[in-house]
Amino acid sequence: MAETTTRWWILALTLGAVVVGVVATLLLTIIRAAQSINRYASDIWDAGQKIAGNTASIWMLGQTNSVAGQILATAQSIDTHAAAIDTALNGAEPVVPSAEAQPAPAQEA
Repeated sequence: MAETTTRWWILALTLGAVVVGVVATLLLTIIRAAQSINRYASDIWDAGQKIAGNTASIWMLGQTNSVAGQILATAQSIDTHAAAIDTALNGAEPVVPSAEAQPAPAQEA
Protein backbone atom coordinates (compact mmCIF):
# COMPACT_ATOMS: atom_id res chain seq x y z
CA MET A 1 0.00 0.00 0.00
CA ALA A 2 2.80 2.43 0.81
CA GLU A 3 4.44 1.57 -2.48
CA THR A 4 1.25 2.34 -4.43
CA THR A 5 0.80 5.63 -2.62
CA THR A 6 4.40 6.55 -3.37
CA ARG A 7 3.88 5.78 -7.07
CA TRP A 8 0.74 7.95 -7.15
CA TRP A 9 2.63 10.81 -5.50
CA ILE A 10 5.49 10.48 -7.97
CA LEU A 11 3.00 10.40 -10.86
CA ALA A 12 1.14 13.46 -9.51
CA LEU A 13 4.37 15.40 -8.94
CA THR A 14 5.63 14.49 -12.42
CA LEU A 15 2.35 15.59 -14.03
CA GLY A 16 2.42 18.78 -11.96
CA ALA A 17 6.00 19.51 -13.08
CA VAL A 18 5.02 18.93 -16.72
CA VAL A 19 2.03 21.26 -16.37
CA VAL A 20 4.20 23.93 -14.71
CA GLY A 21 6.77 23.55 -17.51
CA VAL A 22 4.11 23.91 -20.23
CA VAL A 23 2.57 26.93 -18.50
CA ALA A 24 6.01 28.55 -18.09
CA THR A 25 6.80 27.95 -21.78
CA LEU A 26 3.47 29.45 -22.85
CA LEU A 27 3.97 32.41 -20.54
CA LEU A 28 7.45 33.08 -21.97
CA THR A 29 6.01 32.85 -25.50
CA ILE A 30 3.32 35.39 -24.60
CA ILE A 31 5.92 37.72 -23.05
CA ARG A 32 8.11 37.55 -26.19
CA ALA A 33 5.09 38.24 -28.41
CA ALA A 34 4.11 41.22 -26.25
CA GLN A 35 7.66 42.62 -26.39
CA SER A 36 7.68 42.22 -30.17
CA ILE A 37 4.34 44.02 -30.44
CA ASN A 38 5.69 46.78 -28.19
CA ARG A 39 8.78 47.20 -30.43
CA TYR A 40 6.64 47.39 -33.57
CA ALA A 41 4.27 49.85 -31.92
CA SER A 42 7.25 52.00 -30.92
CA ASP A 43 8.56 51.94 -34.49
CA ILE A 44 5.11 52.92 -35.79
CA TRP A 45 4.92 55.75 -33.24
CA ASP A 46 8.34 57.08 -34.29
CA ALA A 47 7.42 56.91 -37.98
CA GLY A 48 4.12 58.66 -37.28
CA GLN A 49 5.88 61.47 -35.46
CA LYS A 50 8.32 61.93 -38.35
CA ILE A 51 5.46 62.00 -40.85
CA ALA A 52 3.57 64.52 -38.73
CA GLY A 53 6.69 66.69 -38.46
CA ASN A 54 7.31 66.57 -42.20
CA THR A 55 3.71 67.35 -43.14
CA ALA A 56 2.87 69.91 -40.45
CA SER A 57 3.21 72.88 -42.81
CA ILE A 58 1.06 71.47 -45.64
CA TRP A 59 -2.06 73.11 -44.22
CA MET A 60 -0.32 76.47 -44.69
CA LEU A 61 -0.20 76.01 -48.50
CA GLY A 62 -3.68 77.52 -48.89
CA GLN A 63 -2.58 80.58 -46.98
CA THR A 64 0.62 80.72 -49.05
CA ASN A 65 -1.40 80.64 -52.27
CA SER A 66 -3.57 83.50 -51.01
CA VAL A 67 -0.51 85.61 -50.14
CA ALA A 68 1.08 84.78 -53.51
CA GLY A 69 -2.06 86.09 -55.24
CA GLN A 70 -1.80 89.31 -53.24
CA ILE A 71 1.88 89.64 -54.18
CA LEU A 72 1.00 89.14 -57.85
CA ALA A 73 -1.68 91.83 -57.69
CA THR A 74 0.78 94.21 -56.03
CA ALA A 75 3.47 93.44 -58.61
CA GLN A 76 1.03 94.08 -61.45
CA SER A 77 0.03 97.39 -59.84
CA ILE A 78 3.71 98.37 -59.54
CA ASP A 79 4.25 97.44 -63.19
CA THR A 80 1.28 99.56 -64.28
CA HIS A 81 2.46 102.55 -62.25
CA ALA A 82 6.05 102.15 -63.45
CA ALA A 83 4.84 102.11 -67.06
CA ALA A 84 2.78 105.26 -66.43
CA ILE A 85 5.81 107.00 -64.90
CA ASP A 86 8.00 105.90 -67.82
CA THR A 87 5.44 107.18 -70.31
CA ALA A 88 5.16 110.49 -68.48
CA LEU A 89 8.94 110.97 -68.35
CA ASN A 90 9.86 109.77 -71.83
CA GLY A 91 6.80 110.43 -73.93
CA ALA A 92 4.75 107.76 -75.63
CA GLU A 93 7.71 105.53 -76.50
CA PRO A 94 9.77 104.06 -73.68
CA VAL A 95 13.50 104.61 -74.11
CA VAL A 96 15.49 101.42 -74.33
CA PRO A 97 19.28 101.78 -74.37
CA SER A 98 20.80 100.21 -77.45
CA ALA A 99 24.27 98.91 -78.09
CA GLU A 100 24.85 101.56 -80.82
CA ALA A 101 24.23 104.47 -78.47
CA GLN A 102 27.00 103.39 -76.11
CA PRO A 103 30.53 104.58 -76.84
CA ALA A 104 32.94 101.95 -78.06
CA PRO A 105 35.79 101.10 -75.71
CA ALA A 106 39.08 102.78 -76.57
CA GLN A 107 41.66 100.62 -78.24
CA GLU A 108 45.24 100.78 -77.12
CA ALA A 109 47.89 101.32 -79.73
